[in-house]
Amino acid sequence: MQRVTLCVNDLARTRIIGTLGRHVEAIFAVDALHNTKSDFLRAWRSRVLVKLAHPGKELEQARRLARVSGGSREVLSAWSSVATAPDTAHSGTPGLQRAHLTAAVEEMCQVAVRPHWRRVHAHLASAQDFRRDVMCRDGIEALLNGLGPSIRWNAPVLEIHSAGMKHVKPNGRGLLLSPSLFLQGGAAVLPSLPGRAGSSPVLIFPDRPGGHHCSLLDEGRSSASAASRLPQESLAALLGRTRAAILHALRDGCTNGELAEKLGITPGAVSQHTGTLRAAGLISTRRSDGGRVVHTVTTLGRHLLHAGPEPAELCSHGRRLSGPFSRETRPLPP
Repeated sequence: MQRVTLCVNDLARTRIIGTLGRHVEAIFAVDALHNTKSDFLRAWRSRVLVKLAHPGKELEQARRLARVSGGSREVLSAWSSVATAPDTAHSGTPGLQRAHLTAAVEEMCQVAVRPHWRRVHAHLASAQDFRRDVMCRDGIEALLNGLGPSIRWNAPVLEIHSAGMKHVKPNGRGLLLSPSLFLQGGAAVLPSLPGRAGSSPVLIFPDRPGGHHCSLLDEGRSSASAASRLPQESLAALLGRTRAAILHALRDGCTNGELAEKLGITPGAVSQHTGTLRAAGLISTRRSDGGRVVHTVTTLGRHLLHAGPEPAELCSHGRRLSGPFSRETRPLPP
């Protein structure tokens, strides 16, 4: 069992993030390749294993990574520490020097995660929003007890039933909670963010889609076909590309000026689009103490966002936005 002891300051500084990135998901894919009990990953596993079995040196390091006896948690621990280790240091993973470990994770990312990253990212962003709603509606205790069957809050200790006997004390630094699609078994605990010693520890917990999302990792199909199978990915078609991009950008609150800068549109256009979104009940607007107009996404808006596409695909103004519906509604005018 792993334990995380949280003081009052830690609870006050607990935050939910969407993902630690493609490379961390690629590391967890090491265990996912060996988990033959998972129906959700069966087709994905078959495709990746076929690619890894192809002769040649193209994926040699990824094949070595897949054979690491300690699995993804050992790899993650080694990989997260290489940023502060000397270039010649051993990775901590048997058979892999630091440079080899970095290359192995990158190769695994290329073959196992990157082809599906748009949808994986959107799912993890949806999981982040869902947990935020739980914390706002029901409190931190409900959030911590709802992370999975292997995680229980027994104040002041968060108990994680998984391999290892790690005991982490953030001592006021807070705790970061991050969902993972490929993580197998119970949660994983990192003492800090990879490459950022002294930062808040991270609790990574598995989050699986269900129902019609079972085709999340399907490939080899046209985007039109994917959209017809997963209509919640047609957020841009429903709202219009600019308003869909605005809704994504407002997940953490934003001013008119910040929206104009992020999307590359005029302040007048921002006011027009936010007025339409506000009239539809998707955003709310308030004036801060400093007099700035701040927009935030309503509960209805967050439901609409829960399974939408990555915002980089929503904005047609040449800028990438950082970030990722199940409710029937009439399309807004373009």
